[in-house]
Amino acid sequence: MKIEQTTLVDYDEVDTDFRMKLPVLFQRLQRAAVYHSEQVGLGSAAMVEAGAVWILNRIRVDICRMPLFREEITLRTWHKGSAGFRAGRDFLVFCGDEKLAAATSRWLYYDLNRKRIAKIPRQVSEPYTVEAEEVLATGSIDFEVDKAFVPEQTITITTREGDYDPNGHVNNTVYLEYLDTLIKRSGIGDGRVGQVGIQYLKEIGRDVHTLQAGAAAAENTVRFRFFDPTAVYAAGFVTARLPAQTK
Repeated sequence: MKIEQTTLVDYDEVDTDFRMKLPVLFQRLQRAAVYHSEQVGLGSAAMVEAGAVWILNRIRVDICRMPLFREEITLRTWHKGSAGFRAGRDFLVFCGDEKLAAATSRWLYYDLNRKRIAKIPRQVSEPYTVEAEEVLATGSIDFEVDKAFVPEQTITITTREGDYDPNGHVNNTVYLEYLDTLIKRSGIGDGRVGQVGIQYLKEIGRDVHTLQAGAAAAENTVRFRFFDPTAVYAAGFVTARLPAQTK
């Protein structure tokens, strides 16, 4: 079962170059995943009532170009099946026949009552059905993550009340707001991103008021991590889009 959503890029979703902001692209992916779950009777509220939630563990996005203001884009997503406590989901983003972005992601099933990752029940996995299509190379979700590198640049992030979602922690897409600020201030590719890979390591709870965003560049890649003295909350990599890709 594949789900499609077609929408226009609005004014509040674009940057000073009238291109969609990086966090907005991730918000669109999240909304499509949520919508798919709702369509099969496993929406967020229903999951919480049943004592479980989906946790995004990893996502990799390859961007051909960012959509522009007032462009109509179509986002397609599907479930790739589950094994144990892990489930996969892929995404494609188009403008007409032009592919703008492709993403692959890994999700974990979290038991709220036992407060731990748990095996995905059949009744939770089966309603989605399974699509075999792979949008990125097999194994691309298993990118290397360096949680302990020494940052060359660091900025301080202050959490805001609006960062928190119904689960009581900073929403996954908000990390991309932090990342967007970090990569633009680091100057990679003039701030235009080609690939993003992020692993979520620990939730940012309401007791975290400030944290650090650190980056270290090597050739065309920037490693990043979000951390404080007590924990690393997420880490990953960003690559710049090449000049020929910067439409």
